Amino acid sequence: MRHTIPQRAAAACLLLLIACASAAAQESPAPADDPFAARRWHFEGTLHGALETWNYNVSHEELYGLTEGLTYGLKDGVVLTIDQHIYYVSQRANDSWLLGLTCGFRGRVYRRGRSNVFIEGAVGISDAAIAAPPRGTRFNYLAMGSGGVLVRVGPRVHALTAIQWIHVSNNSLKGPGRNPDTEAVGPRIGLVIAF
Repeated sequence: MRHTIPQRAAAACLLLLIACASAAAQESPAPADDPFAARRWHFEGTLHGALETWNYNVSHEELYGLTEGLTYGLKDGVVLTIDQHIYYVSQRANDSWLLGLTCGFRGRVYRRGRSNVFIEGAVGISDAAIAAPPRGTRFNYLAMGSGGVLVRVGPRVHALTAIQWIHVSNNSLKGPGRNPDTEAVGPRIGLVIAF
């Protein structure tokens, strides 16, 4: 049986949630301004730059993006993420802008002092101004995964640094001849603010 990208992404999110839940169950109580606290909302803004890591299309893409989003603590150590993404896609044909929405989970895997090590995964959809990548479609699915560190830099404010992977593909919606994809990896930095 051939698995589709949404099925693989859903399975990855489920495994991430299980791993984060088991890690969170073994930790000591969280401080009051913990970015992984249950029933707490946070706003985050991040910048992401990514280079295509392997190439199954006729172009080479670079993505430069801004993400704004919210997190909500489902339980201590696991948060739900809802994000809006705006990416500039540099490609050999005409460059494009990509707007996307994703939903996923972030889980703490280690905490020490002011620092929280995490992993996260998210899936979603996107629309581009011009087909991205070339020969593809304007509508695409997104899958993202990252690992990084949140460090408290002030009351209710945490700095985020991570390495993030992004996958952009239409999952053969217009046939296998129009399903080039983008697989890119790069650094991500930003702030997470409690409210």
